[in-house]
Amino acid sequence: MKITTMKLAVGAALLLASLPAAALSDEIPENLKGTGELVTTTGGGGAFDDARMKAWFAPFTRDTGIKVVVVPATNAKLMASVKVGQPEADLTFVSGGEVPNWVDKGFVDKIDYSYFAKETLAGIPKEARSEYSFRSHTYSVVPTYSTIKYPQGTKHPENWVDIYDVAKFPGKRALPNCGNTLYGGLLEGALLGDGVPPEKLYPLDFDRAFAKLKQIAPNVGRWWGWDEGGLAPQSLIDGEADMGSAWNGRITSLQKQGAPVALSWDQSLLQYDDWVVVKGSPNQVNAAKFLAYIARPEAQAAFAEAIPYGVVNKDAYKLIPKELAENLPGAPGIGEKQITQDYAWWSKSRPDGKTNLDYAIERCQAVLAK
Repeated sequence: MKITTMKLAVGAALLLASLPAAALSDEIPENLKGTGELVTTTGGGGAFDDARMKAWFAPFTRDTGIKVVVVPATNAKLMASVKVGQPEADLTFVSGGEVPNWVDKGFVDKIDYSYFAKETLAGIPKEARSEYSFRSHTYSVVPTYSTIKYPQGTKHPENWVDIYDVAKFPGKRALPNCGNTLYGGLLEGALLGDGVPPEKLYPLDFDRAFAKLKQIAPNVGRWWGWDEGGLAPQSLIDGEADMGSAWNGRITSLQKQGAPVALSWDQSLLQYDDWVVVKGSPNQVNAAKFLAYIARPEAQAAFAEAIPYGVVNKDAYKLIPKELAENLPGAPGIGEKQITQDYAWWSKSRPDGKTNLDYAIERCQAVLAK
């Protein structure tokens, strides 16, 4: 813990030197200022954690006086610490699809929205601020393709219908593997690719989805897993695949580096991660202050500029450069083309006691093994 704290202190000092002067402490509501610390978890490392540090953690410490300590706790490790009554963190973030499981098992406490300004809450949709979770950011699984195979100005795959049409667009695909059924949007993509209208997507038709998946399988050059998000765009660059699916942030980041990849927002799946307050953790007041701080439009805009993920507060779009706003999941002009993934449906139990997700993974493995 001490080592982690020291690392953060050094990182924060360096970052503070480069932060904009906006949102200085005298501009922050008095109810968000305080003392002590807030312990939170890492977020997967790399550019994502760098963005959180730059846009949220360091400014929060600067403006409120509350130290942020980042610990490398996995979900399993954090849950285990809650069970023994010694939670390793006050706050963590999980995929929106995992929140029901955390709530059902009693691992979270309620979010205290009393620290949020009325103006801030007005900019946040109700579905993003539930009793036990607060939306962190949005991202997307998008149809993607190689710009070497399909140079600018030529006809290219634009949606899942095109990705699954091997006659119209011959070539290898990069698709999520069975273990990545949910977060890779595997079955949603297959059904949309088979012509199911977005408004009739849920409940998913498993028979139809797996029939389509079995049909496309011989044309898949790369199956990519949940912890292998970089493989999807890399397979396009290496020529293992010509088109397929990937997370939007991966594609956008590589585009900025000049990689021959592109994406389409048409029929893309809108996904999200949520913050949860860990059950019985000692610094929950500071956790509430932190969430109220990053929910403000200024903090939301800063995060989007640090990494191209969608914001939660719609008022942030007034502060984000137009070129960036036009390429964020859920942004005006993009959100209308997207389909929000139904995490609640995936978490529902079937008559045999399995969730829809458990059943889908088992069946997927059986289908692709044949």
